[in-house]
Amino acid sequence: MFSAASAAARGRKAQGSKVDQAYLALKRAIVSGALAPETPIDKTEWCAAFEVSRLSITTAINRLAFEGLVVVEPQRGSYVAKIRLEDVRQWMLMRRALEMEVVAVCAADMSDDALAGLEKNLAYQKAAISSGDLEGFHELDTGFHRQMTEALGLARVGEVLDPLRTHLERVRRTLLTEPARPQNTFREHEAIYAAIAARQPVQAKSEMANHLDRVLRELHAYAAKHPGFFEE
Repeated sequence: MFSAASAAARGRKAQGSKVDQAYLALKRAIVSGALAPETPIDKTEWCAAFEVSRLSITTAINRLAFEGLVVVEPQRGSYVAKIRLEDVRQWMLMRRALEMEVVAVCAADMSDDALAGLEKNLAYQKAAISSGDLEGFHELDTGFHRQMTEALGLARVGEVLDPLRTHLERVRRTLLTEPARPQNTFREHEAIYAAIAARQPVQAKSEMANHLDRVLRELHAYAAKHPGFFEE
């Protein structure tokens, strides 16, 4: 059985220094759920996997601590941070407000070519679900939302939304494995697309609100079953 560090090292890319590779791999392991909240981070293991010094791994861990993904305590060492529910609520509030406005503009102004791009994304989502490709579905889910801002040339809005989505990545990946979640997400995407294609801004906003609100509802249900993963 391979450790998270060993698996991350085998999948690393050649770009960037080994320190950067270790930082990115550790971050991916946390965000993806491979390292669950409260999991201790074994510096020796990560040093060996990435062939870097203990100081280098400490630097990577400190970067992740600054981002709120790792907790460093003198007597306990370093471990994966719990997901703060209050942070998630605020990030979702901001994302919801922006994406509802974006989808309304899409319904009014999105070109036929951009609509075709959304439709193609939906077809790929359906194929990913049918083949059980959760990772592929996750990427297509993110792409579906990003295509809207890109199609409208809303670069500045995208600059705000992308960090919000990054902050919410742990939550989305945590919930992705819940029964029927990909199927439900796909149906909601279809409803959003249908409202945009019908040029109905009000309906499009309503469908987007329903889509994003479900994330919070499911998160609270999941937190009730796994209280050790979360904190207020």
